[in-house]
Amino acid sequence: MADHLASVFHIPSPNNPYTKATGATFATTGATVMSTPFFVERGIQPPPSYNSLDTQIKSFTQLLNTICGSPNECAKKLRRTLLFVDQIGTNEYKYAFLQGKSINEVSSYVPQVVEGIKNTIRSFIKAGATHLIVPGSPPMGCFPGYLTLLRSKDPMHYDVNKCHIGLNTFTRLHNDHLRQALVELRMEFPGVEIVYGDYYNAFMAILRNHDILGFKKGSLMKACCGFGGPYNFHPEKMCGDGGVRVCSDPTKYVHWDGFHLTEEATKNVVEAFGAGKGFVYPEFKFPEVMHCIM
Repeated sequence: MADHLASVFHIPSPNNPYTKATGATFATTGATVMSTPFFVERGIQPPPSYNSLDTQIKSFTQLLNTICGSPNECAKKLRRTLLFVDQIGTNEYKYAFLQGKSINEVSSYVPQVVEGIKNTIRSFIKAGATHLIVPGSPPMGCFPGYLTLLRSKDPMHYDVNKCHIGLNTFTRLHNDHLRQALVELRMEFPGVEIVYGDYYNAFMAILRNHDILGFKKGSLMKACCGFGGPYNFHPEKMCGDGGVRVCSDPTKYVHWDGFHLTEEATKNVVEAFGAGKGFVYPEFKFPEVMHCIM
């Protein structure tokens, strides 16, 4: 994601994830907005290795402390920085669905999760950030992992793309709450540029144009790296586990595993953000100086 963003926005790529001169990435696998008590209260067991967003924020703060000597100096640097708040909040939902929670129950988490995202963005702005991209969630009902976890025998539960209607309705609920949160933040900080990236519709555009983009029709809902079943996904045999194979040509697949896109699909989503064309709101006016990617 970081390299594609750098290319689209014509800024240096952070080949080293902690490069100070041109940008940095703080993304960590399985990171969540909410901390342990949120999961405990709802009977959800997060994986032992998971990190809350606090971990990323601490890394972000530590880097700032090494490149600037005072809060004012840090604020000046952040004003020349593009901050990409990469699709946070969805892992709360993933862990819940993996442990058998229903769509109705997980829907009740949305306001609190989005409030956590909003508070995180507010903390970046107060530190001095003035240019941010905040993407929504892609359509969960089109991903192999979620399609497997909530598989139904009723064809009425699926749309023309063979995506799960209920899961995509849930995704739109999350995105609607997020967009409203960004409206409120723009009102709170009128001098800050906060851009919403429409990940949902950028992904759906890939499905509509898969033949032009070079993706195999038969692989649109299947994982490249996976094991068994109609979606090549098994919750107990994840990508990287023994016996799990990788497809021969990942560039022909949209999904890398049950929950992540391939590099090729990710590139298409980011290019949609860069082109605008209704996939970002409002249109951005970012300075092409440096970047910091969450």
